[in-house]
Amino acid sequence: MGVLCLKVRREEAEVAHELLKGMGLLNLAFEPARDGASVFFPLTRRPGPGELTAMKGSLSCFEIVEVELRPREARPSLQELLSRSLPPRLVEEAPRSFDVIGDIAIVEIQPELWPYRHEVGSAIMALQKHVRLVLAKGGPVSGPFRLRRLVPIAGYGPTETTHREHGCIFKLDVARAYFSPRLSYEHARVAGQARPGELVVDMFAGVGPFSIIMAKREPSVLAYAIDANPIAFHYLAMNVRANKLRGSVVPVLSDARRAIQKALRGLADRVIMDLPERAHEFLDAACLAIRPSGGHLHFYTFAGAPEPEKEAVERLKAGVEAAGRSVEAVLLARKVRPIGPYKWQVAVDAIIS
Repeated sequence: MGVLCLKVRREEAEVAHELLKGMGLLNLAFEPARDGASVFFPLTRRPGPGELTAMKGSLSCFEIVEVELRPREARPSLQELLSRSLPPRLVEEAPRSFDVIGDIAIVEIQPELWPYRHEVGSAIMALQKHVRLVLAKGGPVSGPFRLRRLVPIAGYGPTETTHREHGCIFKLDVARAYFSPRLSYEHARVAGQARPGELVVDMFAGVGPFSIIMAKREPSVLAYAIDANPIAFHYLAMNVRANKLRGSVVPVLSDARRAIQKALRGLADRVIMDLPERAHEFLDAACLAIRPSGGHLHFYTFAGAPEPEKEAVERLKAGVEAAGRSVEAVLLARKVRPIGPYKWQVAVDAIIS
């Protein structure tokens, strides 16, 4: 019996690989295979309806098939590697995962492991041969630009890098502009919902992943990508040019509320609010941007146990009603990722009337 796989065209293999990673569907126990113009990616399980919708929005064609694949050669985990250099009492505290943005890895290290941070960095570089610089998180994300202090612990070179996601190129400085590779699935999922001719307002665009991936998938979209961080704006404009999207994505250096009040009132078919710490404070501006006839809203927030999705939906409804509009329908509410004990980033898609 074969392995459950996603079959895609070879030219869309990179996009499919990133999509499956973001969904947690990529089965790392087997090697992907090529056959002529097709690539087969092993799956951990059969995709659900929402995941299939995201695939349809990102891939021109695909199939779910069963294929004989070669098992992947076992590699040691980060924790297994560190067990060779850490005191036995600290092995359980060793990080189990890390983020990779371009050729830079970013890892969170517990305080008791800080004296061994260079060992952690060296182990990550041994696992990821293309990584040239490893940075440790030196504190929480904070401030209006969602930045955190990053401490070099291995490797060399600047904190500027080039990251590839869903067939798009993103240049950025990881220390000076916010970007999360853990939102790869969200970038593709939201992009896949765009309809021809839509006007989109991306209120907290950063270096542009939502707007750029969306415009790449649906070329007739016009996206206004807003960010108040001058450094993020610099890279946003650079990424629009690099992805050949001038005229489709308009970079705007501004506070989101000010930009909407000045030039985007009542124009948006779709609004994206990826600022989970404070998005609820800007719901009045989002409602102002959406057409009087209504539109779609993608809202991100932080919420806790026992019912984070319900809490996020209630927060959205309260803010929309306070702005004089209403939530006609909630299309989706899902936990995106954990951010702490019993707390998650939550995505809510809704139709605003």
